[in-house]
Amino acid sequence: MGITHPVFDEPDGAGWHEWIPPAGDWTPIEFQSSDSSMTAELTGAPAYVRAVFERSEGERFWGFGERSNAVEHSGSIVEHWVGEGPYQLAEYQLVEAITPRWAIRRRRDATPYPIPWLVSSRGYGVLTECDEWSCHDLRAESTWTVIALTSRFSLRIFAAGSPGAALAMFSEVTGRQPIPTSEWFLGPWIETADGDSVVGTAMLPTRTHERPHRDRERGRAVDLHGRGLKSLTRLSPVISRVSGELFASAARKRLFESSDGRAITYTAYRDGREPPFIEQAQLDFTNRSSVEFYQRLVEEALEDGHDGWIEDAGEFSPLLAEHNAYPLRYHRALAGIARELGRSPARAVGSGWSRSAAYSPLVLGSDTGPDAGFDGLRSALNQGLSAGLSGIAFWGVRAPSDDSMAPQLLVRWIQLAALSPLMLMPGGQGTKRHSLPHWRRWAAFHKLLVPYLMAAAGEYARTGMPIMRHHALTDPGDEFLIRLDDQYMLGPDLLVAPVLQPGARKRSIRLPAGEWLDLWRSVSVADDGSLHPTTRVVLRGGRSVMFPAPLKEIPVLVRAGGKVPGLDLPG
Repeated sequence: MGITHPVFDEPDGAGWHEWIPPAGDWTPIEFQSSDSSMTAELTGAPAYVRAVFERSEGERFWGFGERSNAVEHSGSIVEHWVGEGPYQLAEYQLVEAITPRWAIRRRRDATPYPIPWLVSSRGYGVLTECDEWSCHDLRAESTWTVIALTSRFSLRIFAAGSPGAALAMFSEVTGRQPIPTSEWFLGPWIETADGDSVVGTAMLPTRTHERPHRDRERGRAVDLHGRGLKSLTRLSPVISRVSGELFASAARKRLFESSDGRAITYTAYRDGREPPFIEQAQLDFTNRSSVEFYQRLVEEALEDGHDGWIEDAGEFSPLLAEHNAYPLRYHRALAGIARELGRSPARAVGSGWSRSAAYSPLVLGSDTGPDAGFDGLRSALNQGLSAGLSGIAFWGVRAPSDDSMAPQLLVRWIQLAALSPLMLMPGGQGTKRHSLPHWRRWAAFHKLLVPYLMAAAGEYARTGMPIMRHHALTDPGDEFLIRLDDQYMLGPDLLVAPVLQPGARKRSIRLPAGEWLDLWRSVSVADDGSLHPTTRVVLRGGRSVMFPAPLKEIPVLVRAGGKVPGLDLPG
């Protein structure tokens, strides 16, 4: 790219290089400054464009969207590409047989919801405005680098003074998730193991536009509503040739073509079987006709009695320049459809990109794979914390739908789900005989927390502070706490420390400053999950403690003086 002088100065001579000095020469072609951020736009020949910045000693980096492999990424390369995974090594052969090759990255940092956003322990954040492939190289001790396969991109700098303040500025500019319009949106949700069975669950795994059994769909919804439950379905922008006239109709209307006339079609194995291949296509949501076509499918889902849906399969677009932006366009189109229909369905998404939060009311964590064990549980926690550090507040754990999961591991999954903003269990996991008592108890506890979570949702709308909070956001001046990725604040007053080791019955917790109420030693739990105050047990903060963690408990502490609606705590 072109080389001139390392400035990017504001008109008054004060530059953002005072926050993050560039470590090389640059060609700025446009510079803008506002109350919320500063933007430098770069240009060069279509190639790998590289921007290098100085790094302070001990500087730490978070953000990057939802990530399974880590929360803090110093010493690594973080790629920004919407895709499936990550999976266990042995799983890739099957996954690659049924998934387009551009939707799979054999990388530990693979994710369906990347955001090229970095937030630093020094109190600034940087958003790379580029829809093509990009990455952050954080391996060097004295510099950090943004690399993009493009000819032009912008860096938007939020110089704030703390990670939380930078995140607030970022989410104000790029958009925050809408507050749930109903408390039940936050769960608990449970997915059926068999979508063809009418059972007392809150979600049915069906793809409405590919399963023409509308009478059965209506019957399921009526049955669930009769039990006082809600009914959700799955939607997908992928339509295959086996859908018959639906595929043919969309093809005739050229709904699978991008704005420049290229077809968004590809071939894949059907259900993992050997060839022949089947042709699949994705709707182009920049085409108004495609949106109108899909609106009719959404209307069918609502007419069938569903109260919402999961927006699935946003990772498959084959077009390089539009691949990453596809989830944004997909979810924005569905948000517009719901608004146009005058409905407020529960909408959960499994993929995303920069600026898609505003159109993604609920975000489901990535599938960690059935063979991940306790490593998968840790990966789920990484996802929730990194999502929060990237401006996502309404996020939920997605446990593996694995019939062979060890009972103690399943219980720890249920506990983490209950202490997340959105509680979801897939594949009938919560209804297994050995797990059902635990599911009932923790589902009841999560429902007690919903008023507290809704209050935290209001804080998020005002300030951008997520519900699931890494200590970098709540205690940025505590060098010990900001290094911890295995405990977190849920809202302003609950400290949660999941059990992430097999067989563990105690674990170390670092208490922030102040006094903390040991929840489970201060209440008794009835069979119906209700809590009753007993003796007040208070711990002094600013230190590490070894905390009991029997299988029936996930360590939870309440900030002394904190207000948790729904929890009757001793005075």
